[in-house]
Amino acid sequence: MTREEAEKHHFFEHFKTALDCDDLRNQKIKAANNKSLKALKVFTEVLGYLKDDALETIKAQAKEGEFTASDFTWVLTIPAFWGHPAKRFMTDSATQAGLVTDDTKDKLMFVLESEAALTWCLKLQSDGFIKQNHSRDSQDQPAGAAEPDTSCNDPARSQEAVQFTVKPEETKVLLETQRDGKRYLVVDCGAYSHFTVHEVLEGGAMKKLHNDSRYYLGGRNVDEKFKQFLREIFSYEVWREYEEKFPKEVQKMMYDFTRLKHLGEDIQISCPGNLVMLAQKKKEIKTFFDSVEGASWDDGSIRISREKLKSFYDKSLQGITGKLREILNKDFNIGYIVLVGGFAESQILHQNITDQFGPQYKVLCPLRPQEAILKGAVELGRNPKLVES
Repeated sequence: MTREEAEKHHFFEHFKTALDCDDLRNQKIKAANNKSLKALKVFTEVLGYLKDDALETIKAQAKEGEFTASDFTWVLTIPAFWGHPAKRFMTDSATQAGLVTDDTKDKLMFVLESEAALTWCLKLQSDGFIKQNHSRDSQDQPAGAAEPDTSCNDPARSQEAVQFTVKPEETKVLLETQRDGKRYLVVDCGAYSHFTVHEVLEGGAMKKLHNDSRYYLGGRNVDEKFKQFLREIFSYEVWREYEEKFPKEVQKMMYDFTRLKHLGEDIQISCPGNLVMLAQKKKEIKTFFDSVEGASWDDGSIRISREKLKSFYDKSLQGITGKLREILNKDFNIGYIVLVGGFAESQILHQNITDQFGPQYKVLCPLRPQEAILKGAVELGRNPKLVES
């Protein structure tokens, strides 16, 4: 895409978290190029694209028959802090996008992200959770290796057992909890961090007891620390010019960092040629790193030490552990801390939470934690009664 073509488009990042639930009707969302569109337009276009892509995928896989949007129940996951105005807004977006019509709005379902994630985690067997001191490769198990079976034991295999069975012909989960009634503290670690407490009622339905949401302590905070570090290395002037002229390359660098930051070790990120070109107009590229601690130039790549990488996490880790202690000090009888969301994949985060709280609570994180909400939403779409209304 040429620069002229790019200027005709709008790039929205983390637009879901930009919603102001108090003024949705008139709200606009600013794109990366500082242009703005109405929030309703942005959400409608996104939902419409996802609907069309889903129908095309189903059509390609189906051996026979034609399918339309009205043939399906559409499940939208939402943060726990969203109230009725936000749900009405999403209903309007889904209707304009063609997921449902005014006559088929009963086929649109909202589920809380934390409820969806916990639903999936409760179906997993013990090998469906990340082991302590895990490696990235440990998450790439063969398909189905950690999928729910017809029975499941407590993933931690503790005396505070939670067992449930699933009838093959049904999706209803029957939970048998011990009388101590241990609750689950779900930490949704995405761009932001959300904390919710749930209990499992007799019969298997979940009930939300507490919600504490929208803290800027997730992966986005770590990404911003990395970007600030790049500004320090190359100077504010060089980095600003690079962002303005080559925004696509900046996104690629951030994507590479997001993928590598979870490893908890020295990382190496390729430095794009255009950034090198702009920097060398000022001085030799290697000299930018002479007075920088924790980073070095390595034949076309930026090498960042493990200790420097960990420093990007400081604010997030302090904030998350502080919020966890605050909730755990309340009388919720919590037995499990469940980490989900893309940021939960981080070895640095997982190890920190385990070190801080592992001796007293069971810290659980599913393999591919960013998929837990999606997979749990499918389960709740099949059986909404798993959540107490």
